[in-house]
Amino acid sequence: MLEVVTDAVDRLGRDEWWSSVHDALDGLSSTEVASYQAESLELGAAAADGLDER
Repeated sequence: MLEVVTDAVDRLGRDEWWSSVHDALDGLSSTEVASYQAESLELGAAAADGLDER
């Protein structure tokens, strides 16, 4: 029973966090969206720079 309650509380926390993320993204202006997308592309390129290859 404790595990069920713990899982429910964890899920609620995640759901609330994602809801706040979606609300924040929905509130961005077109300029902010463009900036966010550009930064995301830069981070994606950095993550794919081969540093994790051995």
